[in-house]
Amino acid sequence: MSSDDWYRNKDWNESIEENFYSKLKRARSQRDQYLVIQALTLTERHPEISLRLVDEYFESRKDQYDDVRALLAKADALIALDNLEKGISAYQEILERERDFPNHQTGVYLDYPYLVATKKIENEYANALNVLNEHIDRLTFPLDYYKWHASKALINNDGSEAKKALDAAEVKKSGFSFHQNVGLVGKEHERTIKRLCKISKTWPPTPSG
Repeated sequence: MSSDDWYRNKDWNESIEENFYSKLKRARSQRDQYLVIQALTLTERHPEISLRLVDEYFESRKDQYDDVRALLAKADALIALDNLEKGISAYQEILERERDFPNHQTGVYLDYPYLVATKKIENEYANALNVLNEHIDRLTFPLDYYKWHASKALINNDGSEAKKALDAAEVKKSGFSFHQNVGLVGKEHERTIKRLCKISKTWPPTPSG
């Protein structure tokens, strides 16, 4: 790790924490940003530390500029801890903030419905569909289209949407000249893809009569 990446630690222990806070103490204008970036980096491997850093950010921040990303770290850490209820609440808070500050956008408009759909959280289905429809014009990468159609397919048991999601998962190049491998559907979605394959077999519907 370069000296400039002291706030992007992927692991955490007493030594790393001491070095992080030593450098953070000397940071001035970008202190809030460093806290948030480190929190985001630790959400999967050290979610408890991530949540602690988020709390510290909100207790000491100078302005609200990094609030959306801090909430994203909070949501992802809670979900990593399998606290889906609070994770979804954080996702919903992010979506509200994005409506108020449209220049601060994340991928939560897809991650929230996809979580709801894959975890079968039925009481969130209606709101998840509304979020998908509200943001359809933001779809860019194959992964975006995959999550959008997959969420609809799983919520509505819709074979047509499942097929569109599977088509997006088959795309091997993003279509962007200098970022061909960005935004593709990865192996972490294999289990959901198997579910989509079963749903897609119901399309086209069998003619009645």
